[in-house]
Amino acid sequence: MKSSLEKKGLPRRVKATAGWLVICLSVYVLSTGPVAWATNDGLHPRYLPEAVHVIYLPLTPLMQIEWLHQAFYFYTVIIWGGWPAGYTTL
Repeated sequence: MKSSLEKKGLPRRVKATAGWLVICLSVYVLSTGPVAWATNDGLHPRYLPEAVHVIYLPLTPLMQIEWLHQAFYFYTVIIWGGWPAGYTTL
């Protein structure tokens, strides 16, 4: 029999879905670094289709927030070496 404390929490399915959502969104945002590197490294014509820009289009409005823009710049340009072509991914 379940205790009354276990019944008050969120269902297990909701917790699992929220966890997977956080993981998938994190991987999506962090994947901009390798894409910036690949775009700048000359691999773009062979391995990255033009449609790759559409995939990252939902992140564009976030670049209006200055600290997010600076964090994105640091991640894609400084860490992954995505300047000049890779930085323009967004």
